[in-house]
Amino acid sequence: MMNNIFIDLVTNEWYLFLLFFISIIILISLSELSLKKNMLSVHANRIIIHITVGIAVSLTPHIFNTHLQPALLAFIFFLINLISYHNNILNSFHSIGRVSYGTIFFPLSYLLISISFWDYPNHITISFILLAIADPIASIVGENINKPISYTLLTDKKTLQGSIAMFICSMIIIFILSNYFFHDWNLDFQIVAAICIGLAVTLAEAISYKGSDNLTIPIIAFLFIKLFNHINKNELMIDNFLFAALILFILFISYKKKQLSVSGYIGAVVMAILLYGFGGRSYIYPLVVFFITSSILSHFKKDNIKIKKSNRNISQVYANGGIALFICIINHFYYHDLMYPCFFASVAAANSDTWGTELGKMSNNSPIDIISRQVTAPGTSGGITLIGTIGSILGSLVIGLVGYFFYISFNLLLLVIISGFLSSIIDSILGSTVQARYISADGFIITEKYKKSLYLFTGSNKINNDIVNLYCTLSGPLIFLLLFSFI
Repeated sequence: MMNNIFIDLVTNEWYLFLLFFISIIILISLSELSLKKNMLSVHANRIIIHITVGIAVSLTPHIFNTHLQPALLAFIFFLINLISYHNNILNSFHSIGRVSYGTIFFPLSYLLISISFWDYPNHITISFILLAIADPIASIVGENINKPISYTLLTDKKTLQGSIAMFICSMIIIFILSNYFFHDWNLDFQIVAAICIGLAVTLAEAISYKGSDNLTIPIIAFLFIKLFNHINKNELMIDNFLFAALILFILFISYKKKQLSVSGYIGAVVMAILLYGFGGRSYIYPLVVFFITSSILSHFKKDNIKIKKSNRNISQVYANGGIALFICIINHFYYHDLMYPCFFASVAAANSDTWGTELGKMSNNSPIDIISRQVTAPGTSGGITLIGTIGSILGSLVIGLVGYFFYISFNLLLLVIISGFLSSIIDSILGSTVQARYISADGFIITEKYKKSLYLFTGSNKINNDIVNLYCTLSGPLIFLLLFSFI
């Protein structure tokens, strides 16, 4: 009888689902009890849960046959963590003395990866082992070192010692597990892969924002592991690394010229490597054209050729290129003929919006708000000029011409150009309506940058220019697909 129950338990996946669910609930309950009894600190409780649950979920691809039950578990605990966080309960792993959404990002990252990439169980296992072990080790070292060397790449303060611990631990984990899972990786390849993947996840942790490393570490780890399985092992030390070195050099020059911040440089490097790895040069060149032209235009002002430091951070980099990168990666895993022109439509939207903004600043006439039709200050979101509108058309046209060299048909390129331009119009509409704009008490200053002396004029204070740019680059492929459906 007991044997039958045990067999049912290990073969029936709904029993396994129930076992995992009850085990996590018990773990959380014990954590709450230990906090109330002052047995363990919040930080210790959080690390124990992080490691235990992280190791457990890393094994799920080898326990469950499908992603249904694990994904459902992740969704349930995503809701539990979200609700408990907003209602100030389950403080044993929520309250860490600073604002962090890490407990919400953790199940979300697993949910996204398990649903999208369940056919890559070894990749998933390594990715979440890194999150479960290397990340807390970095935290422990960083908080207990006697003389920490602190730095800040985005907003959260990190320690150099913690990042070094993260890097070393990640390399060890990758080297050991790749030897077990990937038998076609020779020793040299394993070492190079361990260094590169370890560096990538360390940077993902270093530029994290309010616990976002629980989302970015497993995703970046998964993509880089897949990248190393995808590339030709014999060409690893030649073509791929030479091209990667060229990317690093070009972007480093941009960083030195203050076109990119440190976080922007890191984000751009990761984006370029993933674009080249999953899409090849036909995916990276259009974004190179966008980056170079937008950087050149950002140096000009109305009066004369006067340098203006743009210093884009990682949020701005991914607001403009994140959708294009997402399309490239999805097309690698789930190929479709329309994905590539959709990619171009997203880049065309970003280029159209940027050209419209930068050339619009050179207009002799003040911009007009696209909705209220009132005169606004140059550079104000939602404002348009004739020169800026022409610039938007030209910006989209330039990306369309790039698409011509990669053999996209004329009809599709025409749709790409139209989609890019219409997306820049949508960007202006969103800038005028939902994006936060602030006004001074005397009504003379209207800006999108918040200051204590200013008041919210229009839009929501939760929607900034980066979010509007993200919507713009998303609208490009959506408009393209809509137009294509009518052909």
